[in-house]
Amino acid sequence: MLPPHLPPKSCDIENHKRWHRMKILGIVVVFGILAGMSGSAMMLGWIWPSVEPSAWVSQYTRPGFSKDQLEDRVASEAVSKILSVHRGTIGSGAVNSLSKKIGDALVIGSDGWLALYFPSYAGDFKNLNALSSSGTVFQPVSAVFDKYTGILYLKLDSGQFKIFGFGNDLANLDDVFVYQDYWRHAVVVNREYSAISMPHLDASPILAFELDQQFAPGSIAINNQGRIVGLISGRGLLLPSAYITNVMPQVLSKKTISYLSLAVEGWFSDEQPIIRQDEKIGGFMVAKVLNQGNLIKKGDVILEIEGRVVTPENLWYNILNNKTFKTKVLRNGKEIELELKTSEINL
Repeated sequence: MLPPHLPPKSCDIENHKRWHRMKILGIVVVFGILAGMSGSAMMLGWIWPSVEPSAWVSQYTRPGFSKDQLEDRVASEAVSKILSVHRGTIGSGAVNSLSKKIGDALVIGSDGWLALYFPSYAGDFKNLNALSSSGTVFQPVSAVFDKYTGILYLKLDSGQFKIFGFGNDLANLDDVFVYQDYWRHAVVVNREYSAISMPHLDASPILAFELDQQFAPGSIAINNQGRIVGLISGRGLLLPSAYITNVMPQVLSKKTISYLSLAVEGWFSDEQPIIRQDEKIGGFMVAKVLNQGNLIKKGDVILEIEGRVVTPENLWYNILNNKTFKTKVLRNGKEIELELKTSEINL
């Protein structure tokens, strides 16, 4: 009999120690794999946050939500910044009812400034009523109308309001949410140039976006953060919110709307092709000159601005950021160079 503290004669001490080390090594490997998978999942969630929730990696911004869903908190907060606008009341005596809604307005000023797509506005703002989501009715005390966008700005008689923030520029395949009784998901599928009327002011808004479905004119569109990205126009296109923010400072402070411009009206070749010797050219055709002493003449085609072919984007950019700039103009078949100045066109 061997003493109980000694191994049997058939036991190999080296093999015993080796198997003991292998068990420890196996445990370390298993935990290392688990740690690596967890770390990879976290990294993928930050680098590719748009991975669908059905995948094994979760989004870091909105866990549990797909891109076509709007968080309840964001949705309800946005609704609280929208007022329905009605024309007049029905009934008589102590109890009346509001007439049919003409559209939804978004709050852009904490002192009661609203923006509403209402291209048929005829100056009768005193007959309008604005109803908040909490049930309070307000009357406008003043109004400013932008004939280039069809947006009506209303100043309410009283109250303190929560205002909308504004989102960044839109691009194809961006997700938006449009309010029609509730927030409906849509996707930007195309960008279009479409003026309300032609000829039009050189700096008037003409860029709009096509969505993958149709919505009622005047509907308000936001992004998944609850920021305004635009309003639905009469043609069902999305007017970018930049057309509000560009004039909003003067609306809020001076109750006026003005555009920086070359003081001419016409159209871009992207809207209606401009032809030179049987070939389409880029530029802006001048159909009307708005002030005396302008170096530009009716019939000119503004070809280049600061060395770049004139498009709605670079013309707008140069007008906003420069008081004077060099241009190339086609006049009577000849190209000439002019140095132009911006003018302020009041509506």
